Amino acid sequence: MATDTSGARSLEADAERERTLDRLEARMEALQFSLRARRASPRFELWRHDLRVTRETWFRLVDPDGQDPTPEGS
Repeated sequence: MATDTSGARSLEADAERERTLDRLEARMEALQFSLRARRASPRFELWRHDLRVTRETWFRLVDPDGQDPTPEGS
C-alpha cells in the first residue's frame, strides 16, 4: 500500500509560506515605525528602500499576478 505524501508536503509548503508572510509583515511594520519615528535619521532612505522591497516581496507571495495597491512613497 502506497502512502500519499503530496498532501503532507502541500501542508508543509503552505505553512512555510504563511510563516514567511508573517515575518515579512512584521518586518514591514517595524520599518514603517522606524520611518515615522526617525525621519531625520541618515538611514531613512535605506529603511524606505528596504520597506519597498519587503512590500513587493510580500505582495508577490500573496498574489503573484497582482500589483502592490499601495502608492509609492506611502
